[in-house]
Amino acid sequence: MRSFFVLLLSAIIFSSCDKCKDVSCFNDGECEDGECLCSEWYSGESCETKIIEEYEGSYAGVMSCSWYNPYYFRFIDISSEDNEMTIEDQSNIGSFRSYRAVFTSERNFNIPSQPISSGSFESLRASGSGSFQNSGLVMNITITSSTQGTSTLCNFTEY
Repeated sequence: MRSFFVLLLSAIIFSSCDKCKDVSCFNDGECEDGECLCSEWYSGESCETKIIEEYEGSYAGVMSCSWYNPYYFRFIDISSEDNEMTIEDQSNIGSFRSYRAVFTSERNFNIPSQPISSGSFESLRASGSGSFQNSGLVMNITITSSTQGTSTLCNFTEY
């Protein structure tokens, strides 16, 4: 009987020392010593914030390239992917193109080579990279048209 009380007392003491007992960590975060340690693409007290969500929104700036003149970019979170967003751009003729950005770190992303929707008969591919710097969004995008057999490098700098 005495060993039962010792065991019961040990269980009570041990459970009261568990600092993670009432801590909930989201998005694969793990509790250690009462605090959440977040997985790679999340932050916050309970790992509730997807880091790249802060970049979701619209960006206007200067685009320099020969035949491809978008002036407006919109980043849209892909909820099923921790480190990916959709980029939409609008050219000066009103058509939208969209492609995917894959974040390699908190501020930097790649645009893997991919076909892009262009709303026209052209067959276009995009590839490149970009970053969110203190001065704003900066991107280098190569647009290739297999229809015209041309390729151009475009540089975008946010206003």
